[in-house]
This record gives sequence, C-alpha cells and structure tokens, in this order.
Amino acid sequence: MLPGVLAIIASILCLFGGTWCKFISFTEVNNSTDPVTLSYGIWNYLGYSTRNTISGEQVMMESCNYYPDNSVIIDTKWRSARAFSALTIIIGGLVTFWLGLTLLLMTSNACYNNGMVELSATALQNSLINFSGEFPTTCTMAGGGKATIAAVVMWFLAALASLKVEPPQRDPITVESHDVTYTKNQQADGTQVVTETVVKGTPVPVAAANNNETVEEGAAAADQAV
Repeated sequence: MLPGVLAIIASILCLFGGTWCKFISFTEVNNSTDPVTLSYGIWNYLGYSTRNTISGEQVMMESCNYYPDNSVIIDTKWRSARAFSALTIIIGGLVTFWLGLTLLLMTSNACYNNGMVELSATALQNSLINFSGEFPTTCTMAGGGKATIAAVVMWFLAALASLKVEPPQRDPITVESHDVTYTKNQQADGTQVVTETVVKGTPVPVAAANNNETVEEGAAAADQAV
C-alpha cells in the first residue's frame, strides 16, 4: 500500500510542478514596503490585473495565462523542459530522471532573458503605487520547481518501497486423499451388512501432489519394464 500512496503523491506533485505558472520567480528590488513577485512556469505565466473596489481601494488580481506570441524567446533548454514535463506527466515514474530535467528551465531564457519581465513591469508601472519596476537579472526557484524536486524524491521512495514490500500471499490450493474400506458382515439372521469406513488423508499442496503422482507413475512404469 505504501508504494501506491507515494506514487499518488508523486503524480500530484509532478502535475502541479509541470503545469503551474510559478516554477520560477523574480521579486521586485528597491521596494521594502510591498515588493511584487513575477512568476513564470514552463507553459504559462502569472498575470496581474488591478481592480477598484466600491470603497475605491485598489486590489490586485492574479491568474495563470499562456505566453503571448513573440513575448519570449524559447531556447533549446526551455523546449527540453517542456518536452520532459509533458512526458513525465503522461508516463509518470517510469521516467523519473526526465522529470528532474524539467529544472533546465532554471538555466534557460525563462530565467536569464525573459522578455515577459519587462513587459509585466511596464504594464504595472502605471497601475501600482510605490512600484519601482526593477527586478533582478536572474530568477529564483518558486513553488513549481520545488514541487518537481519533491516529486522526484517521492518517485524514488516509491521505487524503494516497492522493493521492500512483500507481494500479497494467498493460501495454497490443496488436495486431500481419502482411504475407503468396505467391510461385509453377516448377521445372525443370515443378512449381510456392508460397512463403509472413510479415513481422510493430510491435505497436500497441488504442486506436491502432482510431483508424487509423477513419481508413482514412474515407479509403476519401471516395475512393468522389469
């Protein structure tokens, strides 16, 4: 049961890390009040929008969106991360090593040359108060990346647990021999009474019983040959 539970947890983490829009992030610098964090995933990014409440208070809304056309340059490492992400979601623990390769996103253009960072900063510049619009040149790992690492560990533990857990055992199928003895007795009035006596043998597993029958048949054949 334990391997199955670990595999289910690993599958959920794998799906979470591969599809969530928070695999990597850029946190605003030079803003100690309420810094904005821009997050990006393998397939989508975390978009922001602002709404005004009835009281006039400004509220920021978040949602995962697909990358707009021509907004980012998807290099070889980013494409590899996408391919390995899709394979691991479909196949699962059979390609645990490939799941770890989705971390190639950390060394791709998504982390070092992400055009969406500048676009998002420009869009938020006129919407937020105390927004510096300055972000670091490299990313940090976010929840999706951490979930991917946890999924690799869970798949590995599930594999180890499956080696340690004994397979379920069922009771062996047995056969039982019976020795039947018939005794004929004559009564005082001349009638005959037949008495049946049944003696049950010890249950024998089917494989052992077949072996015994084979030995007996071989012995009988040898006696006939002699």
